[in-house]
Amino acid sequence: MSHDLIKQLVSDILSLDDIMFSVNSGNGICEVRSERGLPVRISEKWMTIGSEGKSWHIHLNLENVNTAKFVKETRQGGMNAYSIRFFDSNGNVAMRANFVKMYDDNGNLLLSKSSRYDELFIKYGKRQIIEFTA
Repeated sequence: MSHDLIKQLVSDILSLDDIMFSVNSGNGICEVRSERGLPVRISEKWMTIGSEGKSWHIHLNLENVNTAKFVKETRQGGMNAYSIRFFDSNGNVAMRANFVKMYDDNGNLLLSKSSRYDELFIKYGKRQIIEFTA
């Protein structure tokens, strides 16, 4: 199976500033602030985000990740949260790319930040759900 689409989406996310990845291990959540331009590699069923020689990296089992979903949700206080969520075959969130620092100190949405999310949504066909299965 080709993993080109998920690799391209993750690479596009990594080209942006202010992204926090949340990875669900089943028993806990690991959150990491990504750096712009981290490498993404695929070897057989595994995607590696980042470098193994650095202080952190993520391994994602691509046999189990079959969809991504663009999510905008209203949080307490009326602010929206922006994320792209990667789901496993059981419908559980395996990894989230959270778009952070989207508001200024006065609670105003930064249009330059929200447009990054919107541009990715447009690039991937304005589809809320993206299927990675063949």
